[in-house]
Amino acid sequence: MSRIIQLSDLHVLPAPQRVSGVLNTYALLVDTIDTLLADWHKIGPIDAVVVTGDITDTGDAESYQLFRQQIQRLPAPYFLIPGNHDRRDPMRHCFEDKATIPPSGKINWVHDLADLRIIGLDTLIEGQGGGGLNDADLKFLSQAISTANTQPILLAMHHPPFASGMVFMDQIGLTATQPLADILNAAPNDIRVICGHVHSTIISNIGKAVAISAPATCSAFPADYRADAPAGFTSAPRGFSLHNWDQGFCTTCVTLGNSSAPHPFSSP
Repeated sequence: MSRIIQLSDLHVLPAPQRVSGVLNTYALLVDTIDTLLADWHKIGPIDAVVVTGDITDTGDAESYQLFRQQIQRLPAPYFLIPGNHDRRDPMRHCFEDKATIPPSGKINWVHDLADLRIIGLDTLIEGQGGGGLNDADLKFLSQAISTANTQPILLAMHHPPFASGMVFMDQIGLTATQPLADILNAAPNDIRVICGHVHSTIISNIGKAVAISAPATCSAFPADYRADAPAGFTSAPRGFSLHNWDQGFCTTCVTLGNSSAPHPFSSP
């Protein structure tokens, strides 16, 4: 069995800066790591932590260093892909010692667990909110799938390969998803796609593969499907995802934040 924590959309800024003048995302990152460590005995053992983009809010070097200081507190290897708020060069410089961060080009990678292959796919288009996959990315994915033989695959990206229904987010979604769907449809593997970007848990599909977006650690986007829905965020709920492979995929979305202690059920 393999178990993976997915963190997404941390939008780290150095304190006392706040995202949109509201969110102290560095403090929220510290709280997230503190919560994971406090609950590690409940949710572990963890084989990997995958961070699906928007690690920082502005792509600045200091924010990556602050993130690194915190993520290294977790007793599991971590793997990163960029989101639309990230910048590859500062990210690459901060994590140049990581084997899954190539020295140039897209930050695409493969990591094998005992019974599961994880593939990271870089959808960032520098300077844009929307994402895309070029021919080289699709070739990388095809090769990573083919060399996995029939091993199950967890495919991680930032932009969801489906429409969320939130207009302001779908306007900066992933373009040209059909070639991706074609690759996944042709694969013999059991594939689960995980992503971020939309700051909420949405379950959909891309081709025959189930695709699930993770909640963000810093904020949430309301489910408002009106054509004229305002663009904005709420400070809660926040969360992360747990992905298990045990002869099949199982995903749990875990809420972050204060709550009362577990209460035992009482008899009527």
